[in-house]
Amino acid sequence: MIKFFRKIRQKMLAGNKLSKYLIYAIGEIVLVVIGILIAISLNNSNQQNALAKSVDLKLNLLKESIYRDSLSMQGLIDYSKKQINEAEQLLQLMNKPMNDANCEEFIIKFSNHSNIRTNIANRAIYDEMVNSGIFSEINNQEVKSQIATYYQLSNHFSSIIRIYVTDFREFKNKIAFDGTISRAYFDPNSQYSDMERCEYLKSLMNADEKRVLLENFIYNGIDTYEEINILYSVLLNQMVTGLTKKPDTK
Repeated sequence: MIKFFRKIRQKMLAGNKLSKYLIYAIGEIVLVVIGILIAISLNNSNQQNALAKSVDLKLNLLKESIYRDSLSMQGLIDYSKKQINEAEQLLQLMNKPMNDANCEEFIIKFSNHSNIRTNIANRAIYDEMVNSGIFSEINNQEVKSQIATYYQLSNHFSSIIRIYVTDFREFKNKIAFDGTISRAYFDPNSQYSDMERCEYLKSLMNADEKRVLLENFIYNGIDTYEEINILYSVLLNQMVTGLTKKPDTK
């Protein structure tokens, strides 16, 4: 093709057809420019298509990650509800005669009372998208806003839950370290017999000050579990239809 155009130019110059040559040269330049613009346009189009595919891929992965978060949070909400129910049963048991059956039930439930479970949202894909600039390329502004709000709330709520959990555990350590409650008697695997545990529990119930502290500790746990339920429920509500995506089972 280059040789073809070169021969045309040479013939025009050889025939002293300068004006025609100039017109031809201008036309050739225009064709070259048009070709370059077309190439640039195609390249930009390819880049945009590649970017769009990358955004869609990452967005689907992000939705899958949020979906897994939602399953974890729902599990924690269910667990916290169970813990609240058992804590309320503990308070009821404190007002019943401490026979062998009630003692055993109280010790088992109380030993599990402080087993708090929490969740931290997996931010790996979200942070990668933000840092790489892909997140800003999401065209659906509603989904984009929902995702950003979800992670902002998740960070904020995690801080609040951490405060509640820390306060609850400090309360637990305080009543243990100051001698109010002996942890060993509430450990089913300790060296104490069932009879010894029951006698110790009866002594706690008969000591007004220790009984009040024990009740307050149980109420403190209920408050903590209820707060976890509220905050995780808000996050689940933030995960509206279209924000989460089940992982492919293929």
